[in-house]
Amino acid sequence: MKSLINLLQADYFWYPPGLSSEDVQLKPGQHRAKASDLYMMLVFAVVIYFVRRIYEIVVARPLAKRLSIIDRRKRPGESKELERAYQNNKTPSNKDIVKLATSVNWNESKVSRWFRRRRNMARPSLVQKFSEANWRCFFYTFAFSFGMNLLVRAPWFWDTMHCWIDLTKQYVWPSVYFYYMLEGGFYISLLFSVMTDVKRKDFKEQIIHHLATIFLITFSYVANFVRIGTLVMAIHDISDIFLETGKCFHYAKHQSGADRIFTLFAIIFIISRLMVYPYMAIYTTLVKSMWVFEPFPGYYFFNVLLMVLQILHIFWASIIVKMAIKMVRTGNVEKDERSDEEESTHDEDGEELEMRPKRKEE
Repeated sequence: MKSLINLLQADYFWYPPGLSSEDVQLKPGQHRAKASDLYMMLVFAVVIYFVRRIYEIVVARPLAKRLSIIDRRKRPGESKELERAYQNNKTPSNKDIVKLATSVNWNESKVSRWFRRRRNMARPSLVQKFSEANWRCFFYTFAFSFGMNLLVRAPWFWDTMHCWIDLTKQYVWPSVYFYYMLEGGFYISLLFSVMTDVKRKDFKEQIIHHLATIFLITFSYVANFVRIGTLVMAIHDISDIFLETGKCFHYAKHQSGADRIFTLFAIIFIISRLMVYPYMAIYTTLVKSMWVFEPFPGYYFFNVLLMVLQILHIFWASIIVKMAIKMVRTGNVEKDERSDEEESTHDEDGEELEMRPKRKEE
């Protein structure tokens, strides 16, 4: 641990060969990124977390109500004894059901139905899914708009070589500082709420993505790679806007609109994550940076994080392609391939839970 701390404090980890912290040349009033700034990122995370909760109550849920998005699941009914049994075993065997039926003086089918409804009530409601998607749509739209307003005025947006030229003279613009705190705070806040948000089949990949993104944001900030970092963040936000918007349309039963938005999302995702990102981010960092300086430990670490994100992009692109194939075959987006089985339209005894078109195979 001591050797790791010494490594992170050494100039040769953060600076190319021949440069050190003593070579940094800033004018009065110019701010250089430093590790202590990251404490503010935690403050942003807490604020964003509470802003999200307020937004969901004040905006998202009333909007869901106006769009007639309601929870149609049937409650299981009160039974303290069955509730205690449920806490111990959510899927009792037939033998257990017979015992419980005798204990509460119900027939076996009624006990089975109670457990099915109880399990369904523990799953995310349609209103919760809509609220989550609506919040993320709002945040990504705001963050992307802010980022692009910053980038169109930045020389490194038009020529990525400016990410590395005069590295020791580069300072953090106030708008870049806010952009970093905003994005870093958002992804940290997702870790706060990860256990209560809608869980999907790619839950582990999402956790890896969040952690890799947080490491990427924090490391690029401390290493003063903020110019390339702003490009990476903007590239990621644009496709997420359409993904969350499509979900909102889907939950609101506007399937034709959801299909069109999904098509647009798929195109933007593939272009931004599989074409623009490798060229504008990875190529700039992996190759163009070497036109200015030689490799150093921080260079390798930063590129590894970028590669991890690219692997996740390829993984999600394969899911999107599968969904696109299904859309062509069936005529509409039927189901998010990442969704787990709890997102089905009907509960286990055939009662409708969510308003969405029935799948042909059901």
